[in-house]
Amino acid sequence: MRSGSEAALTRARDRWDGLTSQIAGDELDIAQAIFSIADILGENPAIVAALEDSSRPADARANLVVNLFSGKTRGVVIDLLTGLARERWSESGDIVVSLEYLGAYTVLLGARREDELSRVEEELYVSLRTLRAERGLRLTLSDRHYPAPARAQLAEQVFAGCVVYTQRLLMRAVIRTVRGWTLAQSLTRYLDLAAELDRHIVASVTSAVPLTRAQEDRLRSILTRTYNKNVTIHVTLDPAVIGGIRVHVGDDVIDGTLANRISALRKNFTN
Repeated sequence: MRSGSEAALTRARDRWDGLTSQIAGDELDIAQAIFSIADILGENPAIVAALEDSSRPADARANLVVNLFSGKTRGVVIDLLTGLARERWSESGDIVVSLEYLGAYTVLLGARREDELSRVEEELYVSLRTLRAERGLRLTLSDRHYPAPARAQLAEQVFAGCVVYTQRLLMRAVIRTVRGWTLAQSLTRYLDLAAELDRHIVASVTSAVPLTRAQEDRLRSILTRTYNKNVTIHVTLDPAVIGGIRVHVGDDVIDGTLANRISALRKNFTN
């Protein structure tokens, strides 16, 4: 999203944070209600256009929300959506993207309240690695020829050992592929959001061999100084890197692998 929509989402999240005491213990049901509204809007672009039409008065856009959804969902969710409708959005559909974000955010608020946030983050990371390694499973869960609810149910069965918050996000990631996000994109966004809630950043490290504890501690110390935030390191083994490591932190990539250096040498040689 562009800066205008990002600012609108930040304001909406701040308002939502003020209501967390009202939804404590009910986060999963509230999140599902938010996701349901996102699904409805995703299938009705004319309504989205009306809610995002800045040429219409903010009150008129908010009243449209009340007229459409009053009595059909939780009052707190209607309050959330009316607040979103009053905002100005940079691009078409950003209000739906914001609902997806706030639904996932609400799931993770529940995990944090029950001191399960770190476990959810770890389970999401393991699930992401599993899906990358198991091509057949990844393709089945992403195959739009199968109904989304059936694929979500399969995800629930495959990852039955995860806590309920992780399962809910995995199921949502499967359903979200209907509107163009890949499983990897959705899970990566959830991981980043979990890290943000836990006030740290995540470094995804790819190495040919496991790192020693001392190597992990040294890398964590370097990254913490670089980004001025606590860093959690997740290591993935890949023999193709040959030697060295590749580090992803958000959009930043630090590639110190031997495979990358060999590739660079070949490119320079052929040029």
